[in-house]
Amino acid sequence: MHPETVIALKNYDALIRSRGLDDVELDWMSGTVVYGDGGAAIEVLTEVGFTPATVEE
Repeated sequence: MHPETVIALKNYDALIRSRGLDDVELDWMSGTVVYGDGGAAIEVLTEVGFTPATVEE
């Protein structure tokens, strides 16, 4: 598995575990990961440190 894929999965998993499955969504049409009252570009899921799960990558 590519390192970026592992980082993205860890970040997505951390978002779901911290916010709940009902509060995290991938909006493929807009390219956004939606959570809380906002969101971010899906690409941030591949960034080390986006969630505590990837701080030490």
